[in-house]
Amino acid sequence: MSRKVDFVKDINDSKETWRLAVRIMDVWSVVNNKGIEHLEMIVMDSLGDRIQVLIRHDHLLKWKEVIKENMTCIINNGSVYNNDFQWKVCDHSKKIVFLGGTTMKAIELQNIPPKGYFFKDFGEILQGKCKTDRLEDIIGAVSEINHIQSNTSGKKVVVSVVLKDLK
Repeated sequence: MSRKVDFVKDINDSKETWRLAVRIMDVWSVVNNKGIEHLEMIVMDSLGDRIQVLIRHDHLLKWKEVIKENMTCIINNGSVYNNDFQWKVCDHSKKIVFLGGTTMKAIELQNIPPKGYFFKDFGEILQGKCKTDRLEDIIGAVSEINHIQSNTSGKKVVVSVVLKDLK
C-alpha cells in the first residue's frame, strides 16, 4: 500500500519523506557565472498551492529529459530548505531540492488544474501590496524603455521599463 500524498502547504523542514502529487507548472534552466547549469521549476498540487524546486547540476542529466512542463507526477523524497532564491516565483517559504534518492513517476492526475497564471493587479503593485523579491505575473504593455545595461560578459541584459496597465 502506498503512502498518502502530502500537500504543498504542509511542507516544512521536519522530514525528507514527502510524497507530492503535482503538476509541473514551469521549468527553466539556470547557468551561473561559472557556466554550471541547474534546473528550477514550479510545481502545484490539487489545492492550487505552489512551491519552487531545484535540481542541482550533479543530478541534471538524470532529470533534464524526463521533466516536461505541464506534466503531472508523483514526487518522493526531496530535501526541504528555506527558499533563499534571490527572486521567488511563489509564496511558499520553503523550496524542494532533488537528491540522489528522489523519485518521480509520471501519472495522469485530473484533479490538478492545468498551467495557469496568477496575475497581480497593478493597483496592488502601486500601493506596495507586493513582495519586492517576488516575480509576479502581470498584464500590461511596455510604454517606455528607461535604460538598457549589458554586463561585460554579454550574457545578461538588464532593462528598466515603464509598464502601462491594460485593464
